[in-house]
Amino acid sequence: MDDHSAIVVGAGFSGLVAAETLTNAGWDVTVLEARDRVGGRAWTDRLSNGAIIERGAEWVEDVQVEMLALCERLGIPLARTGMSYHQRLPVGGPPVTEDELAAGRAALRALFAELGDEAYDISVADAIERLNAVEGAKVAFRARIECTSGAPATELAAWHLLHLASAPEEVDSPRIATGSDAPTRALAQLLGDRVHLSEPVKAITVDASGVTVRTTRAEYRAAHVVLALPKPILVQEPFVSLLPPAVREVAETFGVSHAAKLFVPLAGDPAPSAVLDTRRDYWVWTANQGDEGLRPVLAGFAGSKPMLDLLEVDRDGTTWARSVAEVRPDLDLDFDNAGTQTWADDPYAQGIYTHVRPGDRPNDELLRQRHGRLVLAGEFTDDVWSGFMEGAIRSGQRAAHLLDASLPAPAAGSH
Repeated sequence: MDDHSAIVVGAGFSGLVAAETLTNAGWDVTVLEARDRVGGRAWTDRLSNGAIIERGAEWVEDVQVEMLALCERLGIPLARTGMSYHQRLPVGGPPVTEDELAAGRAALRALFAELGDEAYDISVADAIERLNAVEGAKVAFRARIECTSGAPATELAAWHLLHLASAPEEVDSPRIATGSDAPTRALAQLLGDRVHLSEPVKAITVDASGVTVRTTRAEYRAAHVVLALPKPILVQEPFVSLLPPAVREVAETFGVSHAAKLFVPLAGDPAPSAVLDTRRDYWVWTANQGDEGLRPVLAGFAGSKPMLDLLEVDRDGTTWARSVAEVRPDLDLDFDNAGTQTWADDPYAQGIYTHVRPGDRPNDELLRQRHGRLVLAGEFTDDVWSGFMEGAIRSGQRAAHLLDASLPAPAAGSH
């Protein structure tokens, strides 16, 4: 068997980046994907009015160097939105001004400097109580982190507040113009018949001679295997039994985050905007499609299981839509054609991403090492951009590098 051969399980960003990187280096690669599409939790669709929607990952940041480089290499344009992913007008809580929010973020940075490693030991709720900020800022920050991180503040390590503390000021956030899954579709086209869709893996065997993977359709052999999977899937059979005990312990330490998205067709030509409902832990936005003007949809993102239950997202979306009508009465919204997207009920995701719980500091460096013939990939394995497409890309690059040291590791990055 050719030692330069690998089976990649999962055709999201991480798996496809790993596969294309190895293929370009002369490796024999097979990609196995359970779904009938590539992209994983990046999934672009359209509403009845033709508006592009992102059922999963959506936002790109100017400091996400690997994502920007990948889009440039593949000839995929970005589109400015005219609003900021980071700045959301809080409603429903105590009044708070922009200056008070800015002062609160400065106080949050100071608190982080004071906490040090204690940021892993206490909860977001505890950290916010310590924060030297007005009540309106505290309420907004708690809702923002619960929404973004997909869990209640009491179940999140204070470390998660770093995402808010390090947020840039006054940015015009970009998205991928042709849809967040466009890079994965382009990579799959380059890989051609190496990508096998609708082939769930049923069994994997690793021994001294190589790796055998059996799917619902066929059996494959290679020298190595890359598991490019979401955490909830990785810790289930047939994959979890491949993990060394210490790696399994690390993976199972992470909590699973839950969120949903809302899409409502939009009429008229309102300005780009972003509003955070601090009572129900969701935000909604209207955004441009670059020079094409406003994308005719109001989109929303709600986080944490209790809030998803409150909004009844597993039904028809009408409860959430009614609350949006209260938050944005200024918009002409077509609620009859609204829709939602959930991920906890997706058998190949079972959540959106992961979070760190108070008192837990997973030794996640173990996730970024080679374990015999096995290498892991996936956004949750990245130490900087966990939960982002950038993290998935970096993890795919890292997986390829671990199998072939002649290939570059991802560049160092920071929020």
